[in-house]
Amino acid sequence: MDKARAVVGHNSTKTDLSLLLECLKFQMKCPDLQKQALLTIHSICEKKEANVDLLRELGGVAFVYNLSKSSVVHSDVKEAALFTLGTLAEANVYCKHSLSKKELFADIASLLTKEETPLTQKRVSVYLLFVLVSSNKSGQTLAQTTGCLDILLDLFRTSFPLVKGFNFRAATQTYQLWASLSSALCSCVNNPQNEEGQRICVAAFPIVKTWLQQISLPCAEIFQPICSFIAMTVANNSRVQECFSASGGLETLILALVRLSSAADTSVLSCQLSVIISKTLSACISDNPVLASSLAQYGMVSHLFTLLTSSHLDPDDRLSVLLSIGLCTEASNEHQSQLVQCGGLPLMITLLTEDTSEEVRKAATFILQTCRKASCVLPFEDVTSRTFASLQSSHHNSCDMHRVLQEATEQFRMHHLNESKVPSQSLEKQEINKGREDSSPALLFIELRASVSLLAKAPCPGSLMGENVGKQCSEGRGNVVGEASEEQISHGLKQSH
Repeated sequence: MDKARAVVGHNSTKTDLSLLLECLKFQMKCPDLQKQALLTIHSICEKKEANVDLLRELGGVAFVYNLSKSSVVHSDVKEAALFTLGTLAEANVYCKHSLSKKELFADIASLLTKEETPLTQKRVSVYLLFVLVSSNKSGQTLAQTTGCLDILLDLFRTSFPLVKGFNFRAATQTYQLWASLSSALCSCVNNPQNEEGQRICVAAFPIVKTWLQQISLPCAEIFQPICSFIAMTVANNSRVQECFSASGGLETLILALVRLSSAADTSVLSCQLSVIISKTLSACISDNPVLASSLAQYGMVSHLFTLLTSSHLDPDDRLSVLLSIGLCTEASNEHQSQLVQCGGLPLMITLLTEDTSEEVRKAATFILQTCRKASCVLPFEDVTSRTFASLQSSHHNSCDMHRVLQEATEQFRMHHLNESKVPSQSLEKQEINKGREDSSPALLFIELRASVSLLAKAPCPGSLMGENVGKQCSEGRGNVVGEASEEQISHGLKQSH
């Protein structure tokens, strides 16, 4: 029965597509009907690979392509044809590769460079280009060789919508074009990574830095496209990371984080923008310990910790903030010390023992492991659950940070060790065997003791050094993914039609 229904549905769809194609062919003098037929084809084929195959077998893909190239069809029909091609390529990989040819890229380049081309037609051209280069190495190469990448970059730099009185939330054509350009550029340089494309996009770094400095009022609609462009351009490319830093962009980004994170606990928008910036900073310093270490002068870990403890932080964003902290603490002792001084270790232990996300627990464990590298008052091996109480009582400046850590230690022991019922003798043996890579409660407790050992050497906030560091954190002294999806862009274009 199900098979019979599938056959009937297949035949019905094929008939519909055939009739729509007939309408396109024989209504050349009626652009409104042609446009409506194209948009109906779009609706039938959207996210339906099999339906695109049916259209291709009927010769429909080739006909729509010829409509998009025609110089005699109405402008609205040409625009609808370009939009429909983007839908077909997005739904069907075979169709995408068959459209990835020099002629189509050259046509898109021509449309984008003509001043008389309407903004909406430029937008759908950018959308089609975005689809063709996404997850397509040959498409990325064609974008470079036909000049499309250079044209995108030039339009991106010249169409920035930050003008006096501009209403970002009104989603004007200018803003929508600029945001689409950002997404297309991101796909030209990444997914898959394209180092030549990244090198070309370095030319936009100076103007991007200026934009970040000009944005006086926080605005997610502007920050997101800028940060997506930066992140994709610098990702996994140390040379481009260095270029971004040399342009002053890295410093501008971290100063934006310093400014926004201070208000993360009182403003939902500031918290959201801080998360966007922290993800971008992660891309800028990933696998580059020299750059990561340089951000310690801005107190980056302190500000990330402020963001991590914000009541407005979405739980789904917690992992990205932890990963940013981990990149910093892995790179330098100074970052590690900042985490200790801000009271970060108790929180890491709490996340390790209580958070429901396995990835968050792994990130917290990683941060504790990186903090092992910091020098300690006591050797790591000498700090155990039994010596912690005496260590706490002998500390002349006992503080809340130590008390919280002691409570976390007890909680960790009760939650994990009692549950596993591992004899204490075997725990001591496993402590000696620290190099083992497993997830047993014993090994986790060893990680816990590493953080205890580090905290033992840290001055309490009541001491002079603690007061100075606390003051720097509060004053902000001591200086530091998302692009739009194909579906989001397509949805925006559909609304305009």
